[in-house]
Amino acid sequence: MKYKLNFFTQYHQFYLLDKDARQTNEALGNFWTDQAFADKLAVENGFLGIGVENDEGIVNCEISILDSRNLNLNFEQFDHVVEASIKIKSGIAQIQDCPNSSIELEFQLEPNDYRVRVYSINLKTAYDENPRDFYQIEIWKEKFSERNVLKRFLG
Repeated sequence: MKYKLNFFTQYHQFYLLDKDARQTNEALGNFWTDQAFADKLAVENGFLGIGVENDEGIVNCEISILDSRNLNLNFEQFDHVVEASIKIKSGIAQIQDCPNSSIELEFQLEPNDYRVRVYSINLKTAYDENPRDFYQIEIWKEKFSERNVLKRFLG
């Protein structure tokens, strides 16, 4: 299953979360740590913050639900690749903008642990008049594990 999205967000981020995830102000205050900013992915219980490079707040992305991990580890065409785990308890995942939490996409996932890999492309164009940064997101069932940067964008 694939979904293509184009929407507006603010504060250089958007969210992938379990529909029933409840975040406290205290938890969200520690959400975007220095390491999360560097990794372009913030992780909290049932909640991922995905970093967007461009100043315009434009999110162009494609989300793919996979049966298993993508074994292609050739990241040459990508600027930054990071992955983390999320627990989906409700059976419904959402993509939301920031800060309004408007639901841009809602889709069903069997309640389970999932791995989410975010591929960032064209980050060097993010500050052009017409930014072309693009975010490809893959989601598959996998045992919970820590955030891991597979390729780091150095600017």
